[in-house]
Amino acid sequence: MRRIALVVALLVAVASSASAQASIDPGMTKDQVIARLGKPASEHSSGTKTYLYYTNGQEKTVGMSDMVAIEDGKVVDAVFRSNSRKYSGTSSSPKPVSAEAAIVKGGGKPSSKPMKMAAAAKKAPEPKKAAPPAKKSADTAKKAAPAPAKKP
Repeated sequence: MRRIALVVALLVAVASSASAQASIDPGMTKDQVIARLGKPASEHSSGTKTYLYYTNGQEKTVGMSDMVAIEDGKVVDAVFRSNSRKYSGTSSSPKPVSAEAAIVKGGGKPSSKPMKMAAAAKKAPEPKKAAPPAKKSADTAKKAAPAPAKKP
């Protein structure tokens, strides 16, 4: 019985420490982020901003890796799609939209067929053709033509 209680206590301790390690707070340093999330898969800098990217296993589904933005040495933003990571600040990323919320107004139903966009359905107007050059009259052509060179 003591073993079971010890195992349960150990599992609870590991679970609570794991969730605490995955929480990122505004103002944290890069070293603190790395201590909590581990080494990033990639890192990019531009001016005073540094972006840390972490794989989340959902890149093909959601189209992006998890990202932590650091400016002047402090966390200013984070975008997490992984359920195992949390950002305690206000993320610049909009909340994910459910399939139900994305359905067209008026009782539309989800479809596996791609939607046709109104702009794509219309044909683009054809470019105007240039008018053919005007024909010169015989008199105009004679006047404009240079005189032939005389033989010596």
